Amino acid sequence: MKWWLRSRDGVDDSQDRDIARSCTGKDGYRSEAEARAHAAMNGMSGVLFTYRCTYCDDWHLTRRKT
Repeated sequence: MKWWLRSRDGVDDSQDRDIARSCTGKDGYRSEAEARAHAAMNGMSGVLFTYRCTYCDDWHLTRRKT
């Protein structure tokens, strides 16, 4: 993620807001199974859903059904 931010051509405010909302403010997991296990351990199965991040390639949790 840090490499991607340093190597991009310009600053795009809307993209920066999307990165903050989608990635940097969330925990990243190495696999979908790890993300689901974390949600289950916290009693959030069925409430939190997983998605693969386009910015850091980790898995994150969201309340939006994807």
